[in-house]
Amino acid sequence: MIKFILIILISYCSATNNSFRGYDFGQYYSRIRIYEYTDYSSVKFLKFNIYDTTKLANWSIIIDTNGQCTNYLANIHFDLQYGAYPLTNPRNESFPETYISTRHDLTKTVFNRTVSNGTVQLENPLRGTWFALVFVERLPTNTQSKRSSSNCNIYLTTWLDYQAEPAPLTLTLNQQLQIILSNSSTFIYASYYTSIGNSQLTLLSEWLSNCDIVILGRLNGLPSVVQYDYQTVCKNGSCSIELDQLAAFIWIYFQISVKNLSCLNNPIHGSMLIHSTDCSSYSYNDTCIPSYPTRRLMFNYYFDFLYIPMYTNTNVTSITSNGSDSSVYSYEFIVDDRNIGGTIHIDFETQIKSYAPLNANISILGCLSKNRPRRYHTCEIDYKIYINKNSVVVRSLPYPEMALWYLTLEYNCNDSKNICNNVSMSVTFQISSSQCTREQCGTYGICRIMTSQQNMFSTCTCLVGYRGYGCTDGTYSYLSRYLPSALFLTLSNLMFIPAVIVAIYYRLYIEALVYFFNMFFSTFYHACDQEIHQICIFKYDGLQLSDFIGSYSSFVITLITMSIIPRSIKAFLFILGILTCIAINARDRFDSLQFVALMIITFSFTIITWIVVSIKKRRLQPSRKQLLLITPGLVLSITGIILFVVVETDDNYWYIHSLWHILMATSILFFLPKKIRQNTPTERFSEIDRTPFHSSVGVINQGAAIPLDQQDNSHETH
Repeated sequence: MIKFILIILISYCSATNNSFRGYDFGQYYSRIRIYEYTDYSSVKFLKFNIYDTTKLANWSIIIDTNGQCTNYLANIHFDLQYGAYPLTNPRNESFPETYISTRHDLTKTVFNRTVSNGTVQLENPLRGTWFALVFVERLPTNTQSKRSSSNCNIYLTTWLDYQAEPAPLTLTLNQQLQIILSNSSTFIYASYYTSIGNSQLTLLSEWLSNCDIVILGRLNGLPSVVQYDYQTVCKNGSCSIELDQLAAFIWIYFQISVKNLSCLNNPIHGSMLIHSTDCSSYSYNDTCIPSYPTRRLMFNYYFDFLYIPMYTNTNVTSITSNGSDSSVYSYEFIVDDRNIGGTIHIDFETQIKSYAPLNANISILGCLSKNRPRRYHTCEIDYKIYINKNSVVVRSLPYPEMALWYLTLEYNCNDSKNICNNVSMSVTFQISSSQCTREQCGTYGICRIMTSQQNMFSTCTCLVGYRGYGCTDGTYSYLSRYLPSALFLTLSNLMFIPAVIVAIYYRLYIEALVYFFNMFFSTFYHACDQEIHQICIFKYDGLQLSDFIGSYSSFVITLITMSIIPRSIKAFLFILGILTCIAINARDRFDSLQFVALMIITFSFTIITWIVVSIKKRRLQPSRKQLLLITPGLVLSITGIILFVVVETDDNYWYIHSLWHILMATSILFFLPKKIRQNTPTERFSEIDRTPFHSSVGVINQGAAIPLDQQDNSHETH
């Protein structure tokens, strides 16, 4: 809270100093718990806005923990992406073959968990919306216990602040802007906001000096010598920049400076002019391509859209090109905050319409570009699309970046035009958006709609070891052992049947009921805990809780049964133990320490009863022979506990946990006290006469004094 107040005070002081400190309440995230990365369902998305141009933006980060984190070393990832959810694969997961995974303006930062304070700085960041992806890097399972991280909670606090530096000069279309460079202003910024229309922009500049004037241009952010989209040097007093055919609603920022500062001994006067050319009135070239707008049809599900040309009602678009047709087709479609959480798909199908010579290599060359249409030869490598004749091609953009996108298509024939002149080819294509993948994560994945800090997105939760954005990476799949692991985990619980039978034979009915309860719910919990082919008799969480309570209770009941106290007191302790198991599992069923503490307390109680009876009877109770019979069970149970708490990991869970079931169920057979016949009154008297302590510890029972320890041992013995 103190940090938050300090931020507000700093913002206020900055604002009173005639400068704007970029900050708002929505950009402060206080103590968010972050989790180990398994897939995108375990990450946090944070949203930040930079409302104006700035030279430096700071994301301040505080990392703190609670719980058992001493030996838990992990890295915290803080990835920043402009205009889109960051796309990452921290475990080297592969993307589906047709997916374009290259990103623009993505910054990745990794903090060690031992770092409590950190800062991510971006120079000249783009203005607009930024998204942060935050998660804990998952440690290799072969060096990490399955539960070693469950008791360590990691929290992150972050906020964004920046010093706004708006451009003092604004360019207006076809209006000359006067500029002066001097010693007091060695460089100056100017801006221009693009308007609607298919126009090619050109920047013209004139200077009343022979000094070299450097002009840098950048879209949506201040340019610098290492960050620019356009560059020119005005020599001999004039220069120009072809600004391409830019989409509407984009800020272009220019930095004007001199190469040699000595030129500024006298002020330099100049002017700049933005000129536009209507692309629709000219034949196309590399920078002027007429584009066709599309409209977006929305369906019933999140991120489910279809783009169709503005003035048609068909779901697909079809064009026909031939060798004599030199036109280039470009289609404009928008991605905004309504579909950045899905996937854009573009489907193509080509077909030759007339006879083509065998030596005619005909194709369609496509380019996906952001903010401006681009020809194939100027397209970014990963965004090039090659479509051969009579073929079907698909390209997909996962978590697409917010912008006006362009799909540009052109006819291509590698042979002479004489061969291709009379050959035409039709191209049918469709631009759509969907949740997750078009296949809804395929056979081994489930598509889910998630929200993180009010940011909505779709993600695939993969099954049986599959990974990746579309659950197509089977490198670590355990599908082949899936059936054996399911059978091991469920059928291993049948080892409790001998314990149930023995308990009933010895007339230990409460113990038999608890063991059956444990066996029943553990079996159906593991049957429901499967990733595919689940069998759930009721809610998963209820089955899990019942399994944990049954396991804990089996330990407690067995240890109490081994104690040497009257059966009536044991019945009371049975209820107390079961209620305690319910309470601690309701608190945190994954806390191994509370389980160990409960076992230590119960085992200590049993040992104390043995010691007290041994002292009173002046002989070892249980006897050496009985202790020798208990020893194998003790070894089995200790081995099982070590495997459960220390050895068990995600990779070996299916057989280590099954072995835990077998060891625990088998150990019970060595712990249960044997039931013997009830002594007759005569036998009791003769037994009492041989007991030296009967006068001090006896109770009245049918007119006879029976010692307390003998009273219990007349029913049970080891």
